[in-house]
Amino acid sequence: MKSIFIKFFDGIKKNYKTLILAFLIACVLWIVVSVLVFDTINNRISGISIEAQPTEFMAQNNLQIVNQLNDKVTVNIQGKRYDISDLKATDFLASVDLSTVRSAGDYTLPIVVTSKTDRKVTVTDTEPAKIALTLDEIISKEFPVEGTADITPLEGFYLSDITTSPATVTLTGSSSVLNKITKVEARSTRHGEIAETEQTASEILLYGAGNVPISTDGIKFSTDNVMVNIPIFKQKELPIKFSIINYPKNFDIDSLKYTIQPEKLTVAAPDDTINNISEIDIGTIDIYNMTLDSVSNIPIVLPDGYKNLSGNKYARIEWQIDNYGKLDFSVPKENIKINNTPNNFDVSLITNSLNVTVIGPSNRISNITASDITVTANLLGTQLHEGSQDVSVSVQIKGSKQSCWASGDYKITISAQPKDEEQ
Repeated sequence: MKSIFIKFFDGIKKNYKTLILAFLIACVLWIVVSVLVFDTINNRISGISIEAQPTEFMAQNNLQIVNQLNDKVTVNIQGKRYDISDLKATDFLASVDLSTVRSAGDYTLPIVVTSKTDRKVTVTDTEPAKIALTLDEIISKEFPVEGTADITPLEGFYLSDITTSPATVTLTGSSSVLNKITKVEARSTRHGEIAETEQTASEILLYGAGNVPISTDGIKFSTDNVMVNIPIFKQKELPIKFSIINYPKNFDIDSLKYTIQPEKLTVAAPDDTINNISEIDIGTIDIYNMTLDSVSNIPIVLPDGYKNLSGNKYARIEWQIDNYGKLDFSVPKENIKINNTPNNFDVSLITNSLNVTVIGPSNRISNITASDITVTANLLGTQLHEGSQDVSVSVQIKGSKQSCWASGDYKITISAQPKDEEQ
């Protein structure tokens, strides 16, 4: 047996060149036979990614595919061995035929697989042959942002209106979803007690009708950084005051009694200026405009930035003048005076008498006569012109600590004539 093996290997050593040549010839013959006899083969390729290129119609109508194209395609191909034997998944393009899409909705569309190479290959079968897609109209819409914060101001402080920066956001997504949104909320990440104004980060939440939450999935925001502004004001209760103006010098202002509602006002200020305020001055009442009506109303106007927490828009002044009355008097010409006449005019009085209405306590007004009333026209600062003109006058009733006054505005008529320059 051993001698047989020795003879075999000795033979190979003596004829190795012939054996190598025979092997090469055999390979060539196998290749030729494979090409000429078995020239067409079938192959199966998996893992081809699916692409979907929007059509011009889709672009013009804002139609987009809203579900993910995660599926892979497997194809059976046919071709010559030397053409297809080394092809891979990346050598093929699987595209969705979107030519029939004309509106938003659910579609089952064919998948078309083509070769990216110049090889001669035939796709005989595609798995899957179709794909389910959902198309929707993608729109952009601007919404106001409502800021919220789960905080509590400390005692003596007031939480004013919460705002956001920016005040609006633009959302981009499915029209069917965006059209359901009724509120965009920026919820502050700040919690607990607070005693000063703060600006905080926020979480964005979407709501539909009935405050039903809406998912933010698939929606793009114009910004992911919405800040919540939490303004904290100092709060203080202050008494209300007003002033009576244009009363005569001899008038006893303390004789006018009244009550005011509300007596105090709770206000809030965004800064420390409120610490230096001890009362709220709401304005004036002109005594000339007062009548026997027992009530006056003054609008309550606060400084810029202040807030009226009490909510009263007017202060109601009730005058205690139940025992007051009014009388009309005809003031004679000799009781009408003109003061501060300019040097370049001769001024004379045209009005012979002036009817004046006087209001006051009934027991005092009954003792007044027309001769107790003085009417004065002060021409200081008055622009005179040649001829007659009306000028305003003040009315004063004789007596110290007078409790009666003239109601209304009064004017007299004067004549003004320019003086000669030589004079």
